[in-house]
Amino acid sequence: MNSTWLFIPGDKKKFLEKVNELQADVIIFDLEDSVVPKDKKKAREMVEAALRQTKPGSRNFVRVNDIHSPFFIDDISTLAGTAPDGIVIPKVNTQDEMMIADFLLRNYEKANNLAIGSISIVPLIETGKGIMNVVDIAKSTKRVEALAFGAEDYMLDVSIPKDEGNALLYARSILVTASSAADIAPPIDSVYTDFNDPEGLKTASLRSRGFGFQGRLVIHPKQLETINEIFAPTDYEIEEARKIVEAYETSFNDGDGALQVNGKMIDAPIAERAKKILKM
Repeated sequence: MNSTWLFIPGDKKKFLEKVNELQADVIIFDLEDSVVPKDKKKAREMVEAALRQTKPGSRNFVRVNDIHSPFFIDDISTLAGTAPDGIVIPKVNTQDEMMIADFLLRNYEKANNLAIGSISIVPLIETGKGIMNVVDIAKSTKRVEALAFGAEDYMLDVSIPKDEGNALLYARSILVTASSAADIAPPIDSVYTDFNDPEGLKTASLRSRGFGFQGRLVIHPKQLETINEIFAPTDYEIEEARKIVEAYETSFNDGDGALQVNGKMIDAPIAERAKKILKM
């Protein structure tokens, strides 16, 4: 799982040149919100060049323009040849949109001698319609690696004035549940827009982790350390997970289905959760 998904404006040369210095789990080269229409073509060319210069082992995605825009097909036809790890598709509302994206990617993979299905998709859910269709979206194609939440656009769409209290509880919960139902990775939470508020970011990220998100979208490099720290298992969690897995496997081999570790009853779901912590 990946905790930090950092947006890099696709038309800003000084940012693109520093990509290999950033400690993000995933870099998202952005062709959508950060690029004005007249600069879309230039940004696409700059991102294509930047993808060819990324360091080995890095994970690189591109946020393309939405499927209904005049830029979508050019985005993926141009960038497929550079074989990004995946694309982030904004404003996904239906399963049909995902099927269109899958069909086009398949054709461009063939044209560029890439393995079919090698380019993943992260649908960005930003509307009430997207939330209501999110299970179908998550199950639409095997390319879906994870769902992502666009809270700012979602609040605008459903007339929520501020992210306060439990205003976004339903949307976040359904994203986590849909991800589990589709057997994909946990979702990625929305950006925290105030990059000068580290305490607010910490609080929001603790809440995201508590909901079951794997990490969050990031708009500024100085947010990376806090988010990576929050979503990483603590030393205590790792040690406890080791004890649980070792004890459970021993108990299972001895024919027992449940046992106690540190005074807590341990059964199969708890053991599986411990294994996930160790995997992280």
